Amino acid sequence: MSRFIGIDYSTTSTGVAIVDGEHWQVFRLRSSSTPGASLLDYYDRILGLSRDITAAIDFQPGDRIGIEGIAFAGRGSSVDRLHYAWHRTVEYVARTATEPVIVTTNQVKQLATGKGSADKDQVLLATERRIPQARVGGNDEADAAWVAVGVSILAGSPVIDLPAAHLPKAWTKGKTA
Repeated sequence: MSRFIGIDYSTTSTGVAIVDGEHWQVFRLRSSSTPGASLLDYYDRILGLSRDITAAIDFQPGDRIGIEGIAFAGRGSSVDRLHYAWHRTVEYVARTATEPVIVTTNQVKQLATGKGSADKDQVLLATERRIPQARVGGNDEADAAWVAVGVSILAGSPVIDLPAAHLPKAWTKGKTA
């Protein structure tokens, strides 16, 4: 049986959810920057975070992995750095385990609440109600849980039952993970 893994990527607080049969493991990995750090220091920190993610998950053959996509709005070095960090982590996961499925932020919200415009607190509340076995401790973990749910649906083995209104429209057209 495959494990379903959801990653809510952040350079400071990455949420991870691992669903293995009936067992849910949900946790957060933290990373902090050092004031005045150089660009190379930043790159080293992101590489370290990528390694921490893969070590904490301990990828296994057959794992189905999803990562929440990030909307890179705005301009400037901080957006450029976030763009690099997300892509670097996706690359690291793909080289270590398998290519992850990208689940958009709106898809996470749709899965959780039935509305792609829901706010983070609505997603957290929906997680506590619909997936109490996940025992989430915050928004990062809640998002990761829904990414794992999404990956399981795309793989054809949903880990929970959801109303049809909660399925993103693009997913009802035969897309698979």
